[in-house]
Amino acid sequence: MIFDTHAHYNDPRYDGDREALLASLPGAGVGRVLMPGTSVKEQPAVLAIAARYEFIDAAAGIHPHYPATKDELSVLEGYLRASERHKIAAVGECGLDYFNAKGYPPPDRAAQREMFDAHLCLAERYNLPVIVHDRDAHGDCLDIVRAHPGLRYVFHCFSGDAEMARTLCGMGIYISFTGSVTYKKNTALREAAAAVPDDLLMVETDAPYLAPEPLRGKRCDSLMIPHILAVLAQARGQTAEDAERLTWDNAVRFFG
Repeated sequence: MIFDTHAHYNDPRYDGDREALLASLPGAGVGRVLMPGTSVKEQPAVLAIAARYEFIDAAAGIHPHYPATKDELSVLEGYLRASERHKIAAVGECGLDYFNAKGYPPPDRAAQREMFDAHLCLAERYNLPVIVHDRDAHGDCLDIVRAHPGLRYVFHCFSGDAEMARTLCGMGIYISFTGSVTYKKNTALREAAAAVPDDLLMVETDAPYLAPEPLRGKRCDSLMIPHILAVLAQARGQTAEDAERLTWDNAVRFFG
């Protein structure tokens, strides 16, 4: 069975066929999907989808691209306080993103660090694992994670090298790979995948983004995960069936 540990099915790109697509997943071998939140504004849509589908769970968090107020943090905590009712299995996605993305203001690094730390404090309070977004901010992410050593973490959409993978795994942190690991020029990312121990490996789509080869450029969905598993397996000297089993077992253990 496949566990897609990170997909954004509330995205408007699914408005035309969301119901049909999601209904098709279990029959295609996708046993579970985790949908993270990215903002307080979008969180109700995430929770509504999770409530409708038994195999979908949610996470609650604020993406570093969205500056949050104390009031929004209070709203987020309200969701986490009722995590069982809302099928919330983790805090996130949250973290740091220092990439100067088109359409967004230059990143306020200090504000992002403060918000990331606040998320980790909430995860400690409600005993939930954390989905970490880390883009061009490896050192600062590690520093903040080290300040909260009692939590369980997965670095989603991993973009580091093998050395960083070994550092994270040495701390017991899970690493999740998207379709970007299949891209021909991403040799370093496949080397990182090979460095992850069997018990810390996860897989995801980050749908609708990062469709794998040979589907790159299309809208991504969980049905594409076999392409990612095949490349992960090849990089790690395993079969695709082994990679599927490992990533399922690890995700179930991590999210519960």
